[in-house]
Amino acid sequence: MGSVFLSHSSKDKDFVRKLAADLRRNGHYAWVDEAEIKLGDSLIEKIEEGIENTDYLGVILSSHSIASKWVTREVRIALTQEIYGKRLKVFPILLEKVKIPAFLLDKKYADFTSEENYKNSLQLIVERLATPPDDIEKSSFSTSEVKFYMDQLEQLKSELNTTRGEKRLLLERLEKERKNIPDKVKDDIRHENEIYPEFSDINRLYAFTTNFGMTITAGYLLHGLRKEHIKGGPHQIAMVCQLDNKTDELALLMEATLTRIAKLKNTGEDVLPL
Repeated sequence: MGSVFLSHSSKDKDFVRKLAADLRRNGHYAWVDEAEIKLGDSLIEKIEEGIENTDYLGVILSSHSIASKWVTREVRIALTQEIYGKRLKVFPILLEKVKIPAFLLDKKYADFTSEENYKNSLQLIVERLATPPDDIEKSSFSTSEVKFYMDQLEQLKSELNTTRGEKRLLLERLEKERKNIPDKVKDDIRHENEIYPEFSDINRLYAFTTNFGMTITAGYLLHGLRKEHIKGGPHQIAMVCQLDNKTDELALLMEATLTRIAKLKNTGEDVLPL
């Protein structure tokens, strides 16, 4: 479950809305300015925040966008992050057969110039977003810990009805809610990122708070599953989220955490977690 900022001209909005909906349907977060920038917001500040808080920037290339100063600005912000972060940040999305800007020539692009290409090009983006950012590839978890947590998360997944809401609609709702994250949740995420940096992007997108005052992060979820395994019985986190009507939020966090653990390279000492 990855995230992408879709940089585009407003004249290509219909295509962007369709692409964003399809990415959400595949479980990915798509940042689109019309959903994120509200009356009174600082345009530049919100755009920089959107680019900073997503894994990738997909730039829609068309006759409209290559003439747009705003699109150029967004791409340059992301390319700067790519250079200093030393990881892939930007990929082109070709909507029309236009001359690709020089600063994007070395990038492989997804070709949406014909309807016949749509399905295959969408799959290319989905696969890219499913890959952890290049700077998140190692974990202090041991092989046995990874297996334990994957088993526990799979069990939790089977207990949650993760298919009962359409992912696209759920992600659209949750993306809007990310604009007003409570300060306590931000503080809890910052604290956890010091312990589990491999989950920093997941927490930024999927951590949430309950009405019982609990901040549910990836690390909190793993810690809770471990405690519940020792004690036995049903998953307490799932019960709390069901009471609080937060099972959809838990399902997304759980799936993102499970996917990330399965992809990490394990560097920790191979000891049992229990």
